[in-house]
Amino acid sequence: MSKEKSKGWVIVGVHILAWALLGFVLMFYQPLSWGVRLPFVFWAKQSISIAFLAGLFYFNMLYMVPSFLLKNNVSAFALWIIVSIVVLLILSKVFDQQLHMHEQMDALMPHHGPSRRPRGIIDGILLMIVLLVLGVSTSLSVLQRWQKDAQIRESVEKQNIATELALLKAQINPHFFFNTLNNIYALTFTDVPVSRDAILKLSRMMRYLLYETQQDTSLLSQEISFIKDYMELMKLRLQSNTTIFFTESKPDKEYSVAPMLLLPFIENAFKHGISVMQKADIRVDISISDGFLTMLVKNQIFRDKDTLNMETGGIGLVNTQRRLDLLYPQKHELVIDENNQDNTYQVLLKLNLV
Repeated sequence: MSKEKSKGWVIVGVHILAWALLGFVLMFYQPLSWGVRLPFVFWAKQSISIAFLAGLFYFNMLYMVPSFLLKNNVSAFALWIIVSIVVLLILSKVFDQQLHMHEQMDALMPHHGPSRRPRGIIDGILLMIVLLVLGVSTSLSVLQRWQKDAQIRESVEKQNIATELALLKAQINPHFFFNTLNNIYALTFTDVPVSRDAILKLSRMMRYLLYETQQDTSLLSQEISFIKDYMELMKLRLQSNTTIFFTESKPDKEYSVAPMLLLPFIENAFKHGISVMQKADIRVDISISDGFLTMLVKNQIFRDKDTLNMETGGIGLVNTQRRLDLLYPQKHELVIDENNQDNTYQVLLKLNLV
C-alpha cells in the first residue's frame, strides 16, 4: 500500500472516530443517563440527526466554503448558513410530528427521567449543535485552503530557486569561462605549465556545473573545490596590486550543502573589491566544525572609474538570501556589514549542515 493511500485511510478513520465520539456525546450520552428505556423512534431520530449533521458538515466544507466564502461572496455564504439552519430546525419539527415523538416522550417523563421544561418554537440544543458543526467545517475548509496556498507558494519558490540556479550557471558560462579561455590562450605563449593547470581547473568547474549541481545538494568538499578553482582562475585576470587571502579548515566528515550557495558572496567580492590602480585585498575564510559552516568574505569597496570590470553574472546577494531562507530556515545566520568609512564590505555566514 502506497504512503499516500495509507495516509488517506488514516484520515478517513480519524473522521469516522470523530463523528462517533461527537454523536455519542451530543446525541446519546445524556438520554442514556436518564435510566429510561426510550422508544425506538427516539434513537432513530438521533441517528438521522447525526447523518444530517455529517452531510451538512462535508457539504459546507467541501463545496459551500470554497465556492462562496473563499471567493469573497460573503452575502451568499451567509444566506446559505441561515437557510441551512432554518431547514434543519424545520425538518426536526416535522420528524417530531410524524413520529409522534413528544407524545411518546411525555408518556415516559412524568414517571422517569429528568424534569420537563416547556418546549419553545426553536430547539435551542439543535441550534447550538448546527452552529458548532457549521463553524468547525468552515474553519477546517479555510485552514485547508491556507495550507494548500502555502504549499503552492513554497513549490513556486522552489521552482524559482531551481530556475535561478540554472540561470546562474548560464550567466557564469559566457562571462567567466570565455574570458578565462582568452587568458589561458594568452598563457600558452608565455607559460605553458600554468596554462595547463588553468585548463584543468576550468574543466573541473565545468564538470561540477554540468553534473554535480543537478541535485538538491552536493558535497561540501566539491563546492569548496569549485570556489578555490574559481578564485585561482580569477587571479589570471587580476593586477599585481590585488592580493587574495584564502583559508579553510579540514572538516571532521563529509557534509552536503545546496549547490552554488557560497559562490555569490565570493563573486560579489571580486566584482566590487578590485581596482586597476589601487591596492586591493580579498579575504575568504571557510571553517567547518561539528556540522556548522562559517564563511567570512571581506573586501574593499571601489566606486571609482578605475574599478576593474569583472562581469561574472550571478543571481546576486538578494536572491541568495532568499535561497538561504527557503533551504535553511532557522538553520543559518547571515550578517552583512558595509563600512562606508573604511570602504570595506564583509559577509559572515553561519550555516547548520546537519
